[in-house]
Amino acid sequence: MSSSSHAGVVVGLDRSEQGWAALELAADLAARRRLPLTLIHAFEPSQYLVRPAQDLVPDAHGVLHNAAERLAADAVDAVRAFHPGLVVQSRVEPGSAVGLLLDASEHASLLVLGSRGTGGFTELLLGSTTLHLAAHASCPVIAVPAPGEQARERHGVVVGVDGSARSEAAIELAFREADDLGEELTALHAWYDVTRTGTGTMMPLGYDPHEVAEEERLVLAESMAGWQEKFPDVHVRYRVVVGHPVGALVAEARDARLLVVGSRGLGSVRSIVLGSVSHGVLHHATSPVAVVHQA
Repeated sequence: MSSSSHAGVVVGLDRSEQGWAALELAADLAARRRLPLTLIHAFEPSQYLVRPAQDLVPDAHGVLHNAAERLAADAVDAVRAFHPGLVVQSRVEPGSAVGLLLDASEHASLLVLGSRGTGGFTELLLGSTTLHLAAHASCPVIAVPAPGEQARERHGVVVGVDGSARSEAAIELAFREADDLGEELTALHAWYDVTRTGTGTMMPLGYDPHEVAEEERLVLAESMAGWQEKFPDVHVRYRVVVGHPVGALVAEARDARLLVVGSRGLGSVRSIVLGSVSHGVLHHATSPVAVVHQA
């Protein structure tokens, strides 16, 4: 990735635990990649300026805006304290966080944000913010859970591989992160064995589960071919499992530093075609999750 100002790391800043965890990950990633970091905090006065507040505080808008500026300034100071050589800037702007971050993603290498919002409606906030950005952003998105949802010690990078073009893009990002972090990469491919469903479904003529299992192993091997040569320092584990990919990936990445999945994310209905795997992983993973669209 380029180190130009048009290919930096963007992080969505808010006051939640998840927001600060996202800031920490984004700063570390930007420092490792030697990329500039931009903190974006969306200031939405309409959420706070109800009529009583406007009547009691003459300049309620200004007070809230100043508080938002202080939040951003404190965040920048915190980043510089840990990464003194990092080029970092902040932007506090009125408007929707989703809209501002979508615009910023058009010129970013990565977009990082907390995977939960500041309220108590976890599923609603995840759906309205993280899922929307994961589906529509022009660059890969990393969703970071709160520290309390993470293991103390995290090791390794996990990538979901299904043999499609979307997993090719995910594999590349996973190798880059594993290489930068000096971590082992686990490539996981999950498949269904129809003989174990217990649904009484008629088996196709000539169905041989052992033969199908070998074909699934080939899917993983062929998808990973060539990447080891590009990243010779990365040790790779190959995992072929029987079961639903969401459950398999979430379990495998429970203690991982990053879980990477691909997504179709095509056209104007990306929120619909984000994909059941990426959607499910974003909802259930306790590790940071990177969602990568196919080129």
